[in-house]
Amino acid sequence: MYDNGWSYIDSSYRNGYVLSEALSNINPIKKEQDGNDALELSREELLSRLSFDMNVGEPSGLSLEQFRLILSENNKDKNEILEDNADYFYYAEQEYGINGVFLASIAIHESGWGTSRIALDKHNLFGYQAYDDSPYDSAKQFETYEEGIDLVARVLIKYYLNSKGTSIYGGDVADGRFYNGTTIQSVNKHYATDSNWANGVYGIMKELYNNL
Repeated sequence: MYDNGWSYIDSSYRNGYVLSEALSNINPIKKEQDGNDALELSREELLSRLSFDMNVGEPSGLSLEQFRLILSENNKDKNEILEDNADYFYYAEQEYGINGVFLASIAIHESGWGTSRIALDKHNLFGYQAYDDSPYDSAKQFETYEEGIDLVARVLIKYYLNSKGTSIYGGDVADGRFYNGTTIQSVNKHYATDSNWANGVYGIMKELYNNL
């Protein structure tokens, strides 16, 4: 990656430059981290951290098994999209330092538990790049759900949850152009036009945490 935000890609069939933020860092191998179970926080410890003013720019502390638990067997998840991608919310938390439950709650809020047309047709759980006047047509197409989870996690950490110049993932630094703080409400200011977005996302977070 270069300082100007571009990366050079050398593949077996094509070489060239792409914007670094368009690249994915998905771990395709689903595996437990060594020692994860030994460090698992209790339900009570995790619930004690939950508040509307919590810092969502830092990890939730849930283990992989706890992510799977809070996103499993929910009758609202009609196509089991959230359940099937629970591991990737955990991986995003581990890789980028974001609260993965917050990330999952955004996906649920924006996609209606994965039932929206944008989610189903475009693998886009977040309504990412959807404009109010043409939400379906303008929404970004992803090849997989995990690709969208990965990208939105990086966008939130780089542009919304860290001030300019803060060291973040992969040796990069935050752009911080939409930084207003590290609470759900502070993200709401620039991320969503709906002023009640933060309340909706937090309501889903509480529901997920209570599944522990």
